[in-house]
Amino acid sequence: MDLFLRLVMPVFGLMGARLAGAGFGFLSQLLIARAFAPEQAGIAFLALSVTTFLSLVLTGGYHAIGLTYLARYQAFGRQRLVRSFLEAARRDMLLLALMALGLAGLLWLLPADRSVVAAAFWGTLAAIPLAAIRLNNSAANAQKRFALSYAPDFVFRPVLLLLVVLSLVGLGATQSVLSLLVSLPLIALAVAAGQSLLLGPDDALRMGDGGNGKALAPFFRGRAAAMLAVTLAGGATADLVVMIGGLFLPVEEVAVLGVAIRVATLAGFFAMASQQFVLRDLVSARASGSPAALETVLHRTNVTSLLTIGAVLLGLAVLGPTILAVFGPHYAAAYWPLLVFLLGQAVRVMGGMNAQILALGGHQTRSAALCLAVVASLVVLAALLAPIWGVMGLAVATLLAESVWAVGLALMTQALEGRRADLFAPRTQLPATTGGGPA
Repeated sequence: MDLFLRLVMPVFGLMGARLAGAGFGFLSQLLIARAFAPEQAGIAFLALSVTTFLSLVLTGGYHAIGLTYLARYQAFGRQRLVRSFLEAARRDMLLLALMALGLAGLLWLLPADRSVVAAAFWGTLAAIPLAAIRLNNSAANAQKRFALSYAPDFVFRPVLLLLVVLSLVGLGATQSVLSLLVSLPLIALAVAAGQSLLLGPDDALRMGDGGNGKALAPFFRGRAAAMLAVTLAGGATADLVVMIGGLFLPVEEVAVLGVAIRVATLAGFFAMASQQFVLRDLVSARASGSPAALETVLHRTNVTSLLTIGAVLLGLAVLGPTILAVFGPHYAAAYWPLLVFLLGQAVRVMGGMNAQILALGGHQTRSAALCLAVVASLVVLAALLAPIWGVMGLAVATLLAESVWAVGLALMTQALEGRRADLFAPRTQLPATTGGGPA
């Protein structure tokens, strides 16, 4: 199996894996929407969002900084520092997991909708092994076992979920979504165990010691927490919106919300895919010190992304009702929220590659305050607008939060790097590098 991964997955590539995972996830959501009643589909969408969002929180951000720290320590043969990092990560992640389990158990004591509580409970159980997968992704990446750093999470887990949904549909077991909820932690646990087995001695979850994790934990913890804020603001807002919807909306409206925001997020993912493909060109242009080369890469990428999201927005404005009809008649109500969510994706696209420029300059941790402000603004706006406008209120809140994110990134990039990388940045800006070092 490991030989197969080494031969096939490098060809498939990280972007291919992410595209495939997005496709499998979309198919699963489509089948859930068609096969289950809207109130059952809403519960499933809520559980999936709880799993994804909470799994990031349960890593404490260690999976994000591990991509840098573990790779650096491995490259220089600093095995004691590797062990120290993993000890600190395991300790903090274990504490976070225990806290999450305790809160999930307490939910059953609250006078809340039992279906929402069930979604939160099973989603929390699934988030714990998924957090372990995320840490092992970083460990595998540091060991240059790249297939094992993305295939389990981006390919195998979505495929298993799709197979479970297909099985339930084939068996006619679609009256209740409980079986699907129970499968979520089982799928995550199976993938985590398989990844751990294939990693062998490189498994980050093996309870070895020999490092100095307790002493270095404060150093790692602060940086991990900052990167967690960046991760949540940059890639988990859709799941946060669905979770907020679960607090304020009936579950059948959560189903509409889930379809609208997932279709919009998928469109945004494809629109911004070009940014991933030009990262190597961006690094080369920035390192060359040539303002013209850097400007050319940024302008070409921004225009391509904008044209893509513009075409998607126009296409869904025309074909949206037809596409939503595939999910079922209940989801016709997702049309206008979908367009507003797409406008939010367009705002993110127009924000360009400011986030990548900050990352290349080593400024990710400095943007933590901005990221927390974005998440806080989303939560506050959603809590204010959802009770008034329902799904549309959450869409408007997301659009406003995306605007805060785009403007904040532009201002921060200008301040730290001497130039912006968004669509509206003046093309006469010259400094290609500022020598910014790691924060």
